Amino acid sequence: IINVNPADNVIIPKNKKNISKKKELKFFETSQLKQFKDYLDSLPNTFKNYYHKTLYLTLLSTGLRIGEAVALEWSDIDLEKGIVSINKTLNRYQEVNPPKSKAGYRDISIDKATILMLKQYKNRQQVKAWELGRSETVVFSVFTEKYAYACNLRRRLDKHFKNADVTNVSFHGLRHTHATIMLYAGIQPKDLQHRLGHSDISMTLNTYVHATKEGAQKSASIFENAINSL
Repeated sequence: IINVNPADNVIIPKNKKNISKKKELKFFETSQLKQFKDYLDSLPNTFKNYYHKTLYLTLLSTGLRIGEAVALEWSDIDLEKGIVSINKTLNRYQEVNPPKSKAGYRDISIDKATILMLKQYKNRQQVKAWELGRSETVVFSVFTEKYAYACNLRRRLDKHFKNADVTNVSFHGLRHTHATIMLYAGIQPKDLQHRLGHSDISMTLNTYVHATKEGAQKSASIFENAINSL
């Protein structure tokens, strides 16, 4: 009856579910990170405690995913050059798989303190393994199994967060903490993208465009320095 369909001119509203508030990232502010590190240093010097301390600090210094960390073998780490090569990941079924994308294959440089920590940990692991009549090729092995179960490690991490009286940021929060530290230290987004193994830089930028208290304060200083240099 009518020549024009009025529905053709209707602008369809966006689905509100797709524009819902982005989930807030969990990561350590500087004060809580220091508190957690101080707590780790205060633990009795047993191999078990050193194992967990080494795992947590390795995640903080590299930004690795927990699946990438527990799949690491000593052959993947060059302790002389300070390079960690990521070429596999462990899934929830204890299966070793290649990284999810080509970008997941990457070499990560590590600092001198992390190199020294890993060397000391490797020596202690070898001694413990020899006591059990074993030799270990997996970095974070648990002796009874070739690879550690991430679910068991998470339960232990939860207890450490609680005992340290800090926010439970989860394993992924340690990765977020690493990325945040690197960004505010001045790393280029493209370099951070490579370090984290993101296939697209927009993923890196969209994930980590958030402000910390320190970052917010630093922003004012950056502007002040820039304006004063005019």
